[in-house]
Amino acid sequence: MLKSIKGWKRYVLIYLVALAASHLVISFFQNSLPDQENPENTVQLSVVNTDQSLSDQKVTIGYQDIYSGSEENPPVLLLVPGGPEGPEVFQEIVSDLSSRMRILIPRLPGYGGKNDDLPSYSFETSSVYTAQFLDTLNVTHAHVFGFGLGGPSAIHLAHDHPQKIASIGLIASVGVQELELLGSYRLNHAVHGMQLGAVWLLYNAIPHFGLFDAIELDVSYAKRHYESDQRPIRSYLKEFKKPMLVLHGRDDPLVPLAAAKEHYRIVPQSKLQLFDADHDLIETHSDSVSRAIISFINEVEQGSAVTAANATQERIEEAQKSFSNVEFAKFEGVSLLIIMFIIILGTLISEDLTCIGAGLLVARGLIGFWPATLACFLGIFIGDVGLYLAGRWLGRPAIKRAPLKWIISEKDLEKSAQWFKVKGPAIIIATRFLPGSRMPTYFSAGVIRAGFWMFVFYFILAGIVWTPMLVGISKVLGNELLRYFTVYQDYALWVFLGAILFIILFVKLVIPAFRYKGRRLLVSRYRKLTQWQYWWPLIIYTPVTLYIIYLGIKYRCMVLFTAANPAIVDGGFVGESKSAILDLFKDSSAVAVFMKIPFDEEFKNMLYDADQFIKENNLDFPLVLKPDVGERGKGVKVIKDRYALQDYLSDCTDDIIVQEFLEGCEVGIFYYQKPQEEQGHVFSITRKELPQVVGDGQKTVQELILSDDVAVNMAKEYLENNRDHLFDIPEEGEKLTLIDVGTHARGALFFDGQELITDALTNRMNEIVESADGFYFGRFDIKVPNYEQLKQGAGLKIVEVNGVTSESTNIYDESFSFIEGQNILMKQWKIAFEIGHQLRKKGVVVSSILPFLKRVFNQITKAKDQ
Repeated sequence: MLKSIKGWKRYVLIYLVALAASHLVISFFQNSLPDQENPENTVQLSVVNTDQSLSDQKVTIGYQDIYSGSEENPPVLLLVPGGPEGPEVFQEIVSDLSSRMRILIPRLPGYGGKNDDLPSYSFETSSVYTAQFLDTLNVTHAHVFGFGLGGPSAIHLAHDHPQKIASIGLIASVGVQELELLGSYRLNHAVHGMQLGAVWLLYNAIPHFGLFDAIELDVSYAKRHYESDQRPIRSYLKEFKKPMLVLHGRDDPLVPLAAAKEHYRIVPQSKLQLFDADHDLIETHSDSVSRAIISFINEVEQGSAVTAANATQERIEEAQKSFSNVEFAKFEGVSLLIIMFIIILGTLISEDLTCIGAGLLVARGLIGFWPATLACFLGIFIGDVGLYLAGRWLGRPAIKRAPLKWIISEKDLEKSAQWFKVKGPAIIIATRFLPGSRMPTYFSAGVIRAGFWMFVFYFILAGIVWTPMLVGISKVLGNELLRYFTVYQDYALWVFLGAILFIILFVKLVIPAFRYKGRRLLVSRYRKLTQWQYWWPLIIYTPVTLYIIYLGIKYRCMVLFTAANPAIVDGGFVGESKSAILDLFKDSSAVAVFMKIPFDEEFKNMLYDADQFIKENNLDFPLVLKPDVGERGKGVKVIKDRYALQDYLSDCTDDIIVQEFLEGCEVGIFYYQKPQEEQGHVFSITRKELPQVVGDGQKTVQELILSDDVAVNMAKEYLENNRDHLFDIPEEGEKLTLIDVGTHARGALFFDGQELITDALTNRMNEIVESADGFYFGRFDIKVPNYEQLKQGAGLKIVEVNGVTSESTNIYDESFSFIEGQNILMKQWKIAFEIGHQLRKKGVVVSSILPFLKRVFNQITKAKDQ
């Protein structure tokens, strides 16, 4: 059927089928799993409606109820999660706390699983669920600590049910509106709306088959941001009378330190403890956090904690002061020019709001009145003229085409032009004072080709009147003016984003251009953007993934490729053991000497195994070490001495392979054999070359890398790999190899080696594969003394073998276009499906899709955590 569908319609159909299949797989996969993994306890709660009332619908949640002490009635500590990771965020402190108090950790509705379709996700809603949870467990007196977004939920709970709460704690918690993101509810709401839309599209408009679940940002988490209102938090905190503890990291990138200090300031009885940590302070400073919580709760239980009734007068007076933003230094010199340029850009997005913002900067003494006014005027003038020219150049051609030509005739345009000749000046002046009318008016003026110079004159006149007036009023009235311009807050986000975009471009592009290193790194960045071989794998593999889905539909089995290599789990799709695959070829006498070393927390045991391997095989350094399960060269390292061996093993977290280091040339041979054929085929050969620079006795290593026309392509990777020698000066003629691992992602150069394919080599590859029962498809990474011996099929040493997800890496030769590369990848996947189809008919079992997806998910999650 697909063959009969031509052009873009075929790709649209493939996309729609893939999207439907993705949602079907996710639905079945999620429904086959429990809400939570083996929850010890569960309770039923009433679903909370958007108006905070309770519905008749019930939702089941799991929770932890932990106490390891001996006291009969221990204090109760309720831990409220806030981030997408859920209750797991508290696991590092549970063991310490549970010996002193009873720990309750609910997995509140909306944290993944089957609870992602609720009426409301706000802070207030979470507090209602939490109150139900306490009532269900008959808990009438609890200390409530919230982490992240759980902090506002704890504050709401303390406000709505003060009789239940003995104290509250805020751990890396968000809070008052003024110190959250952009400081404005409307602006933040717009930002969170964009985030929710982006996350929703990511999960629902892209076929991902559950793979995106590994991302710690889901739709329900985005909804919690979007549906919550932080404006009441300040008043709720001021009304709170019981003890409060604030724990925060000084380097928290998600919640500013100023927020924690402000919470401490406005609650005079509160305690503040800071840590040299980021947002993950529970994980990185678990002992200190546990001690702080235990000490605080002991004080509360003993009645010695400070409350609002006995707070110091100094703290009370400080809490009564109005909130004020941090003072900034006045813009001068280059910084003044930069802020003026940002104002100009801002006017292109929202003229009036930018003028108000400029006036507020003047009122605070950050910029002079006339520089602010000039910047606003220039931006307004440029924007007005731009709208006119856009209408003149783009609008006229558009009107000559359907559907606009059916609505607007040439005669209508001529009438409008005559009317503008008479009323133009008045219209321009009027629109300057009527927000929202300028863009359609000026664009239309361009479309009807009204007099350009007449418009320019009145643009200038209107700008001279309007701009100083609005900036001046803003200066005089200050922040009060914003109350009368709430409509403009709908546009302020774009002003902010425009300014941020400008700053990013200025920092990333303009400033680096003033230095040689910066210019060369810009060249490197440009080449990575324009040469597809350096693109992110997700971009490269999106068309291939759609083609794989098409093949799955064609063969009526989405994972048919898992049968292509019966000797390897899932055909070698993901998570396969490199040592187990090498063992398949041990009878071929072509495998480089290696040994798998199981992970041991006592790395000295691993070091002993490595020493024995070296001794038994009469080897010496260098050696190659790599994870037994890995991809794209991650963790592969050439070890040059025993000290480096110790360092590598001490950092291990999984099984590793130690292998002899072989000199010579390295190639990637992609091989396949169809079951009905007696002989296999060499699909492609990739020549791998390690990049080198040649010293001249004058330039440093860094200068050699940056000045080399080839090395500059991946300058960032080469500079990082040689960071300990960047300022060494190699002798004239001295060759310096920039990397020692033949992986494209690490900077190795790949070239198509089609000319190296010979009958002798193919015969030798057939002999090698014949020794491994159950291998039909994959890539061999091979070392060989030289290319002549390779063509003769002699001297081959296998260092690694990859299964169905291995690439025909010759695509990374820069001579291949993106389309050619896609064709090669699609051809190899077509072969994989054909082999799987033929082997399935012979009785080979295809992996079951749900367990397969779960293994893939677990491997992705594991790789993400490393």
